[in-house]
Amino acid sequence: MVTFNIPEPAVALGSWVVVTGVSGLVGSHVADQALQAGYKVRGTTRSRGKNSWTEEYFQPKYGSENFELVEVPDMAAKGAFEKVVAGASGFIHIATDTIGSNDAHLGIPKVVDAAINAIEAAAKEPNMKRFVYTSSSFAATFPSPYRRIVITQETFNGEAVKRAWLPDPEGDVVYAASKVEAERRITAWVKENRPGLVVNMVIVHKNPQSIACLLMRTVLPNANIGPIISSAHQGYPTSSQWVKALCGADYDADFKVPAQHFVNVQDDARLHCIALAHPSVESERIFAVAGPVKSNAIIDILIRHFPQKGYKHVLDDDDDLVVFEPTQRAEKLLVEVYGTGFASLEESVLANAAGLGN
Repeated sequence: MVTFNIPEPAVALGSWVVVTGVSGLVGSHVADQALQAGYKVRGTTRSRGKNSWTEEYFQPKYGSENFELVEVPDMAAKGAFEKVVAGASGFIHIATDTIGSNDAHLGIPKVVDAAINAIEAAAKEPNMKRFVYTSSSFAATFPSPYRRIVITQETFNGEAVKRAWLPDPEGDVVYAASKVEAERRITAWVKENRPGLVVNMVIVHKNPQSIACLLMRTVLPNANIGPIISSAHQGYPTSSQWVKALCGADYDADFKVPAQHFVNVQDDARLHCIALAHPSVESERIFAVAGPVKSNAIIDILIRHFPQKGYKHVLDDDDDLVVFEPTQRAEKLLVEVYGTGFASLEESVLANAAGLGN
C-alpha cells in the first residue's frame, strides 16, 4: 500500500471529510484514497438505495465507523449540504449534475448553484479547514491537435463560455463553461465572504458523457483511466469505457478516442487528498494531467500485452498539442507525498483492462 506522507496535515487524520459523488469513478477513488490515508469519509449520493453498494464496499474494508453514505437528491437546492457537513473538517466537491448539459440556461446554473451551496455549507461548519473543488481541464482549454497552446495556473477557457450561449451548443462546451463559471463564482464568493478555510481546485478531465483557515483549492483532472472500484456496480463509466470498448477487439475502424490528455484515476484521487491536507497547498489550481492519449496509443499497449486478440489500428487524430505547465507542480506533490509521480499510460490502461477477460 502506498504511504501518505504529510507529517502535519492541514486536516488532521481521523477527521470526517465530505466527498460528493462518492459512487462515481473519481469520487469512489477519492474516498478510497482518503480512507487509506486515515480519514473518515461521509459520501454523498443522489440515491442511497441505488448506491448502497459503497457502504458494502468501504465499510468492511475500512471499518463501519469510518464510512457513511448520505443522500443529497438535489445539490442545487438551497441548503442541500448543511446537514451533511456537521462535524466535518474537509469537503471535497466532485459531483456534477449533467442534466441540461446541452442547455447553458439550465446546465450552467445547476453546476454553479451546487458549488456555492457546497462552499457555503462548509464555511458554516466550525470544524471545517479545507474545501476542494473538482474542476476540469476543459475549464482551462479544449484539446488542440493542430495548434500548440501553453496552459498556466491562470488560464481559463473563455471560448467555451462564449460558445455555450450560442444556439445549439455541444454538451462538452456547456460542461466546460459550467466549470469555468463555477471556479470563478467560488473565487468571487471567497473574496467577498472571506471564510476561515482554505479552498483549492483540482483540474481533471471528467468526461461529460465527470474553521481555522479555509483556503481555495481546485483540482483540474484530465481523462481518467485506471482501475475501477466496483465494475459490478459502476460498470466502466466516463473515460474508463474507452479501454473497455477497445479491449474486445471488435471495434469499428472509425472508433476514435479524441486526442487529449489523461491521468490515472488513482493519481487524480491522490491529488485531491493532497489538496485537502498539504499545508503549503493554498488557494491553488492543481492540474491532474499526466500525458497525451488517443486511440492508437491505447491499442499499441493492448497489442503488446494481448497479441492474440488481433487488435488493429484506427484512423486517429494528431497528438493533442496542449502544454500544461502546472503539471510539474502536481507531479512534485505526488512524489513528495506518495513517493512516486504520475502513472504511465501503459500502467493505467492495463489496470483499466484488468477483469475484462484478456
